[in-house]
Amino acid sequence: MTLESSYLKKFNLFSKLSGQSLEVLANNFKEESFPKGTEILREGDTADAFFFAKSGRLEVTRNAKHGLVKLSIISSGQGFGEIPLLTNSLRSATVRALTEVTLFRLPKPKFDEIIAREPGFRNVLIKRAEDLARYDKLKALQPFALLEPDRMYALIARMAEKTYTLGEDIIVQGAKGDYYYVIKSGRVAVLKKSKGEQEAKQLALLGEGDGFGEEALIRDDPRNATCRAIEETTVYALDKIDFDQILKSSFLDNVFTEDISVETYRQKYEIIDARVPLEYEQEHIEGAHSIPVEVLRYKYRDLDPTKTYITYCTNDSRGMVAAFLLKNHGFNARCLRGGISSWQGPVASGPPTFIERRCYKDRRSGVERRKAPGSKGKG
Repeated sequence: MTLESSYLKKFNLFSKLSGQSLEVLANNFKEESFPKGTEILREGDTADAFFFAKSGRLEVTRNAKHGLVKLSIISSGQGFGEIPLLTNSLRSATVRALTEVTLFRLPKPKFDEIIAREPGFRNVLIKRAEDLARYDKLKALQPFALLEPDRMYALIARMAEKTYTLGEDIIVQGAKGDYYYVIKSGRVAVLKKSKGEQEAKQLALLGEGDGFGEEALIRDDPRNATCRAIEETTVYALDKIDFDQILKSSFLDNVFTEDISVETYRQKYEIIDARVPLEYEQEHIEGAHSIPVEVLRYKYRDLDPTKTYITYCTNDSRGMVAAFLLKNHGFNARCLRGGISSWQGPVASGPPTFIERRCYKDRRSGVERRKAPGSKGKG
């Protein structure tokens, strides 16, 4: 098939190109079709061409420290693969066909020729590359890995970067919750002072990609800990309104007690009581596991990702935080609205009837350790 320059002119990516450059593109684009499942580009490979999608849908993925991240979906009329051509770098993502696809492929020499002739086109692609690089960087962070692309773009537009010096407090215990944070670079210590204590104790050490500050926003409570930069630290900050609209609405699902069968719930769900152990011992849903929300932040790695989880507290707040944390990490989790106060099924009292492994952060090093059953110490 001969590609007409008038066809390319319809797309924003090429709309400002000169007639001559459009002709070069049209004459050098090679049409290629691929079946569903074909790997078009592979992360780490050398870049040798620019692509433009004529039809079909493709998925863009990238390896991150917490696993494979789905970055975006490419559909008809969208170009891809230009960033490493512009930067002389290796492919930073894998592109795979979700359906049968037809693409136009432009070899690197002709791409370079047009870029050299059309500085305006080059500037458009550079700006696009910068936006995509920021998108990919954020999408690779755990709190945003499961967000849909449209919500990611909204997030990028509304999020601000802030830098804190060594020893500066990002969050102060007792203050009003106004922002959610994700660490771009640096490290943050989580410190909590209990009633009657003179010194705050370090609960955790957070690093690049860790999110914090959601609990006060979800519960509409004062901050329950101080988060302090222990080296120069840059964070992404999202205010409460945008947090509610983008993240909370994406990662917080609810279920009502009337929707749960009291006869079969223990076969269908794993129930997590997110309250403190004393509250659990007084009364809890029969069969529920006692995992306070403060522990769940680190213990979620021990949970089975194939299970369906329901979280709860006395009413809603801690159950909501627990469900948000689990779903944000890829678990199928919902919060029981109304908590145990609304529960119509069997309840029990007393400590757990099984011994659980405990997961905690060593206060000196911040390294995660697991305690053997029966060991003593802070959980």
